[in-house]
Amino acid sequence: MEEDLKPARIANAIMQNSDFHGYYLIVEGTKDYKIYSKFICNEKVLIKEAFGNMKVQEVLRILNERGFDRKIGIIDSDFNRICENEIEIEGLFLTDDHDIEVAIIKTKALNDVLRIYCTRNKIDGFAKKFSNSICEELFNLGKEVGYLRLANKIYDLGLVFKPKNSEGNQLKFKKFISETTFKYLGDKKLIKTVFDYSNNKSVNVQNKDTINEKLLIIKKKEYPICQLVNGHDLSNALFLLMKKVLNSSKTTLIDNNSVEDSLTLAYDYEDFRKTTLYSQINTWSKEREINIFRN
Repeated sequence: MEEDLKPARIANAIMQNSDFHGYYLIVEGTKDYKIYSKFICNEKVLIKEAFGNMKVQEVLRILNERGFDRKIGIIDSDFNRICENEIEIEGLFLTDDHDIEVAIIKTKALNDVLRIYCTRNKIDGFAKKFSNSICEELFNLGKEVGYLRLANKIYDLGLVFKPKNSEGNQLKFKKFISETTFKYLGDKKLIKTVFDYSNNKSVNVQNKDTINEKLLIIKKKEYPICQLVNGHDLSNALFLLMKKVLNSSKTTLIDNNSVEDSLTLAYDYEDFRKTTLYSQINTWSKEREINIFRN
């Protein structure tokens, strides 16, 4: 499978491709390809998937060591800014927020997707019932999972939040988010859900008391919410909202993957050009007199 390719093989394939003389944009995976392919100059830039954040970094390191300069890479920021991890690799750029999906949900793409799947009456009814906007409610729920993800990273709790393959069983958000009120059901249910999901997927899962203890430590501190929340969690919460709370009858609303695909389609160049990521790559491109993005 492509996901099993080693960084060295990916680097070799890039250097051995004598038919292409433009720049390579190395990204984490297929979903990143779908997003960034909308905005690049296709005649001069070829997207290469490395299938993983660390693999993108390693491919760039290998190419830098070999003196190959016709490349850049984009990775999700993840928790690097919260943890103050500096990644210094020539040609590597990080998303403004935790990941590119978070950046998308912050834009009008969210409202476009809501209008596609849900009726105006249901959307207006939500606005009357909740003091926050749908976007704010999504981020508030995503924050709760984000705390646990951060605790897992810092304290090595052994938790797993997604299947190894995209076709695998997803974490069931309805177990800790109410399908009727769209409210968070509490840390205890979140921990139990993720703990049960992680069993047989991880060999070193900590006990629930330890997980709760570390989670409470993490929650004592404030974090920039766009660095804390994970776009995958937001899309899962959005699917639950549209399917169960707003009662969408659209047969195309299948799962969180259909939500993410719809958000990708709705995300436009105008909003992407407002990001720091775009500005940084555009400046980098002009200094080298190349075109990474289309005009």
